[in-house]
Amino acid sequence: MVIDREGATSAIILNFEGSKPVEFPPEFVAEIGESAALTVLHHKDRVVKLFPVSSDDIYLLRIEISDLSRNFLKQLNFSFNDAKLSDIIFTTGVCLRGERCYYECYFVPDQLEKTLKELEDSLRKIPGVSRVVLRKVE
Repeated sequence: MVIDREGATSAIILNFEGSKPVEFPPEFVAEIGESAALTVLHHKDRVVKLFPVSSDDIYLLRIEISDLSRNFLKQLNFSFNDAKLSDIIFTTGVCLRGERCYYECYFVPDQLEKTLKELEDSLRKIPGVSRVVLRKVE
């Protein structure tokens, strides 16, 4: 396979065949330059995003909140700054049917100057937060 390098992107068709694993062409793997990738499926849009990573020590942070308001994002930013969480691999926020709103992100924890527990505790204190999930991606 020859990778089209003329524009900003390259594309291939990956075939999903039952339980067989999806295989990336060696040319794409070489171009990516890492041995692993965080793969995120966005449920609402059915979009898969792939993020090359140098470490498999990646954590999911999921916050369930009543409203993804400007105030929530401001408080979230304060908690992130306090923990020195700045290098986020992927982030999204979505409200499903107006009932539940989620903020999610994926990050490598070795950048933190606080423990994961301290980060989690500070996030639980944000007004409107009903649940915080912080776990390693397997």
